[in-house]
Amino acid sequence: MGVVGLAAIGTPCSARRYRAAVQREPARLVAAAGRVQADLRRTTDHPWTCTIDDDLVLTVSDGARSEQLALVAEVEDEDWYAPAGATPGELGAGLDADADEVVGTEVAEALRALGLTWPVCADHARVLGNCSGAWYCPGEPQHDIAEAGRLPGGAAGARPVPDSAGRTLG
Repeated sequence: MGVVGLAAIGTPCSARRYRAAVQREPARLVAAAGRVQADLRRTTDHPWTCTIDDDLVLTVSDGARSEQLALVAEVEDEDWYAPAGATPGELGAGLDADADEVVGTEVAEALRALGLTWPVCADHARVLGNCSGAWYCPGEPQHDIAEAGRLPGGAAGARPVPDSAGRTLG
């Protein structure tokens, strides 16, 4: 298949209408970090902190060890979280859900780098996912657990990550 030229497309790039990328709001990310931190503390009974700085760097720490990850500034699925024509209330709820999802996912990734798997479904021993701000278990059957900030204590604790030889790292 050859390269399609501009004439074949019919509309020059400068005349196309692109929607500007929706930027994540630091205040929403900080609030989401507070909700995920509450889940982490409640489910592990450990004094973890989850903070986000002005450069959108997430830091997860227990005081003795920490991990940092840079968050992407743009909402990755803006058609889902911030659709055109959304009311201000719908837009706010969508951006909050995006913040909960990205922070929850990245906190789990930071903990994995520290040798822990979190959060884990108490029924299926599967790592929970976060979709649209809700923790869910991908086990059979897939089921919702709780909204971010509302994971029940003891329901989804952290477990050490085994290395390739089966030894635990955490």
